[in-house]
Amino acid sequence: MTEQPKRSGRPGVGRALNLERVLEAGLAQLQALGPQGFGVRALARQLGITPMSVLYHVGDQHNLMRLLVERVHGEPLPEPALGLPPVQRVQVLLGHYMARVRRHPALTLCILSDPQLFGGSLAAFSEDLLEQVRQFDDEPQLLFELLVDYTHGHALALALAGEDGHGLDGAFEAGLRRLLR
Repeated sequence: MTEQPKRSGRPGVGRALNLERVLEAGLAQLQALGPQGFGVRALARQLGITPMSVLYHVGDQHNLMRLLVERVHGEPLPEPALGLPPVQRVQVLLGHYMARVRRHPALTLCILSDPQLFGGSLAAFSEDLLEQVRQFDDEPQLLFELLVDYTHGHALALALAGEDGHGLDGAFEAGLRRLLR
């Protein structure tokens, strides 16, 4: 009796496919393969199902990316302590944001390359950050953009450096303080 090859499509018993599982696998795969290697077909292969089964849960490739962005950035960052001056609030917020970007550099590259992915929670965070900057700077949009670019650059550099990035510990905070002076 010959064994039939497992047909891909629905997951096997005990491996129920749901949106949470698709997004969890998607984030892991995006991180492992980077933006160029990531897609519905590769994700389906990893999950042992057909691409249509993935699309059933996420809609399309672009919506998959939007869902991944919300999964990562939808969780609110820790709030700075009450009573902190706006400059210190900005430092705290950007420190937490930098750590998140550092954990998800491939997703950040996707966001930076596709402005349509910038929305929802990420847009709300940016508005809150800009409002904080407005309270102490006479050119808030310019400073806001410098701070965001600096944060992305530093976080991505640390993510790419891996273990070698430990020598840069504290450099982000020092640079941020300098920018905010």
